[in-house]
Amino acid sequence: MKKLNKKYTKWIIIFLLLVIIGSAYALNLGKIKDKTVDGIASISIPFSLIVNPNNIDEDIAPKAVNINDDDLNKAKQEAVNLISTINDDYNDTKELSFLSNDQEKSLLERVHAKPHRYIAKMTLLNFGRDTTGKYITISCNRYDDTKTIVSYRYRLYYQGDTIKSTKYLNTKSNKYPPKFVLENIELGKAGNDQAKPFLQRLKTAIINSNLTATNANEPGNFNQISINLGLNPDKSNDGLYALAKNSNSRVSNSSIVGYQIADVPRYTRVYIKQKNKDNSYYYTLTFSRNSGSFINFQKGIISTDGNN
Repeated sequence: MKKLNKKYTKWIIIFLLLVIIGSAYALNLGKIKDKTVDGIASISIPFSLIVNPNNIDEDIAPKAVNINDDDLNKAKQEAVNLISTINDDYNDTKELSFLSNDQEKSLLERVHAKPHRYIAKMTLLNFGRDTTGKYITISCNRYDDTKTIVSYRYRLYYQGDTIKSTKYLNTKSNKYPPKFVLENIELGKAGNDQAKPFLQRLKTAIINSNLTATNANEPGNFNQISINLGLNPDKSNDGLYALAKNSNSRVSNSSIVGYQIADVPRYTRVYIKQKNKDNSYYYTLTFSRNSGSFINFQKGIISTDGNN
């Protein structure tokens, strides 16, 4: 009987030891699980990685240009006065003093490469502002013994009545000299002060539609947004699609970087730059001063610079 009691006692002790060891392990395992769960919970995953893993939200919006600062009626009169001064000076001296020495030499060599060719007059294409400053765009009009007029185009950055710098743009030709800013035409409602709130409405519409970078599949998806914003869908769907496709999750990686005004056509064009980690993209938001509303949102820089 004593031997039997010893045997049972031995097994009871072993069982109790196993229970104690098992309980300790279970308690530690629970703590390990808790620590693991807490550790995972403490890791913050950026929302933009969930929304669009290829386009992390960063502070990469381009530096904006304040296009509301200018008195646009004054800016137009300054443009008209500048072109008038340029033409008076040329008539008096036959020198293109608004160009640098190298630019003037280069242009005159092109003009005089054949006989009977000459610069007769400068005309105004547009005026505006960009990241460099206020500017006018002019055409130096070359005549010869044919009916074709060649237009050498330059952008002149100015301050007050002083030309600060000049940039050659392109050369065009037509039967008529280009003139897209008219002195006797009222500027009217320019639209500059409406550009920033309109752009915010546009961005909000894209966000609310869920047509951001990962869900924007084709330009046709933006047809209703264009209509709701009062834009021409045929001219705006591609631009809205590109803006959304290249956006971050908040559509916050773009800024207004300039404007340009002309009377033919009677448009104010607002320029938007968008940046992501690898590239920059440009868009043109067009305000019709006849209808008093924004009408187009297009890819690229749309301008009278290249119009015949």
